[in-house]
Amino acid sequence: MMSQNTQQFMLFCTAVVLFVTACLYGQQNVKVLSEALNHMMQTTANMEGRLNTTLHISQPERYSGAEVIHTVRQMTGTTISVEVDGKAYIIDPLLNRTVTIPVQLAASYRPEFIRNETGEVLKIAFWKEASIP
Repeated sequence: MMSQNTQQFMLFCTAVVLFVTACLYGQQNVKVLSEALNHMMQTTANMEGRLNTTLHISQPERYSGAEVIHTVRQMTGTTISVEVDGKAYIIDPLLNRTVTIPVQLAASYRPEFIRNETGEVLKIAFWKEASIP
């Protein structure tokens, strides 16, 4: 028969092994969840402007003229072209500092997203809305 000290020592060793196993399992779960979160963030960043981020807008957004100008400048250097009232614009302050867009800053513009068959945005068109006095 085992002595009481031996039994307690074996129970203690079992508890230590279970604790270490639980810690390693938890560490593995944290690693897996962290990798999944990083992957999801990367996927979301890569899908900016795709169907799932612009198609499900219940109420079409309205942009101010200042936001339109900012969008044109932000899209410069990307594959997405931007049109304002049917005319394409590119603002690159490094190439030409005097380029302007005839946009009324306080006016309201309706965006239209033109996509390819995979859902990537190819063009953003802004259309000035009639102002209501």
